[in-house]
Amino acid sequence: MLLSGLLLAGLACGDDSLTPVGSGSGSGSDTGDELVTTAVVDSSSGDQSTSTTESVDETTAPPACGDGIVDAGEDCDDGVESATCNADCTAAACGDGSINATAGEQCDDGIESATCNADCTAAACGDDVLNETAGETCDDGGESTACNADCTAAACGDGVLNETALESCDDGNPDDFDFCSNQCMPAPALVLAGMHVLDTDTGELDGVPQTSWDPASATWYLTGLELEAGASLRVIGSAPLTILVEGEVLVAGLLDVSGENGTNPSGGGIDCNSAGQGGQGGPGGFAGGDGAGLGGSGTENGRAGEAPEMVAVAGGGQANAVIDLVFGAGGGGGGGHAMAGSNGLGNAGGVGGSGGEAYASLPPLVGGGGGGGGSVEKDGALGAGLDPTDDEGAGGGGGGGAIAIEATVAITVTGDIDASGGNGGNDAGCEGATGGGGGGAGGAIMLASPMTNVAGGALDVSGGNGGVSVYGGGAVNLRGGNGAAGRVAVM
Repeated sequence: MLLSGLLLAGLACGDDSLTPVGSGSGSGSDTGDELVTTAVVDSSSGDQSTSTTESVDETTAPPACGDGIVDAGEDCDDGVESATCNADCTAAACGDGSINATAGEQCDDGIESATCNADCTAAACGDDVLNETAGETCDDGGESTACNADCTAAACGDGVLNETALESCDDGNPDDFDFCSNQCMPAPALVLAGMHVLDTDTGELDGVPQTSWDPASATWYLTGLELEAGASLRVIGSAPLTILVEGEVLVAGLLDVSGENGTNPSGGGIDCNSAGQGGQGGPGGFAGGDGAGLGGSGTENGRAGEAPEMVAVAGGGQANAVIDLVFGAGGGGGGGHAMAGSNGLGNAGGVGGSGGEAYASLPPLVGGGGGGGGSVEKDGALGAGLDPTDDEGAGGGGGGGAIAIEATVAITVTGDIDASGGNGGNDAGCEGATGGGGGGAGGAIMLASPMTNVAGGALDVSGGNGGVSVYGGGAVNLRGGNGAAGRVAVM
């Protein structure tokens, strides 16, 4: 108590040279720790002195990234990640390998990568940032006239449909004659009314070249075909016709690939001095033979009809040695596929040729053989050979054509597809005994689609009829042979 009183008394006297017993604080000049002053009293003499020491603040943390103080080795320290400073106290910059979301970075691989753009946005086709590492050749932020939606450079034929570049199709192949042209325009979808003609040798429809026509294979590419009821499409030419349709086919009218009829001798009166001509075959079919005589084939026999290379030719009519008024001419043989029609025979007044057999398989897509031309009836002297007064022979019918139609959706036939052979000519208009022309063989029809319905229509591959004598009263020996039937395949 006495010591306390003395200390208080000293303070009361205004002696500010002494520090009260206890400690005071200040700041050190070199360390930042606090200075502590302590009063000391000698208990024997009562004298008082002071002592100052530097205390250590044990709560002060060592330097660290994120303390808000830029320490040695730090580029910056904003306490937290900022737009200019990364969370690891390095200066923020796209391409530094550190993702800084505050600076708007979605990724940062240091350089452009397949998943990260050079501007530190996540790589994606359509983000309007070209990323060649990700395989992009362009990126306009979407489809444009120069860039496809998949970030490849736009070009017709690249296999990518680009409607902005005015492409209606793009099949990615160099074939200009298919469902999509090299100008990226699709094959047409045709609806035909009225009468039309298609030429398989030129690829012209009613004289207009078809852009989707392949001349090498006589193939017509369409995205739809409708032949309306009452309409007709006559097909001519030497090549069989193939129609490929990416869509649906409806044949309600007449699709005609038949062979033409042989013609009759002409000139009038008893001596018809101009022989009949063989009819043209349908597309892929074969022509009939011309009739015999000085105004025809130049022989006593009618000319044989043409036929597929893999079989013998159809037979022509055979001359007869019997003199006038006995009807001694022979009719031409009918056309065939696998076998030729037989010749007309001259024995005992002549016998008309018979038709050939039908071709046994399809494909190949082959039309029918032509009928043979009829022979002359000799009016000149026996053994004198051909004479201007001889009755000339009639022409054979052309073979039916061949057609194949394939569709990706359906084929419906409520009308007619006619691949029949042409009829042989006769002696109508002539008062002579003319050998009739043989009928052409029927052709071939093949239809294939996921849903093919022909129940309401007709598929005709019948052989043509041999010519029958009018002046001769239907004499059997003057008749041409009938053509063989053709082949139908529906799948």
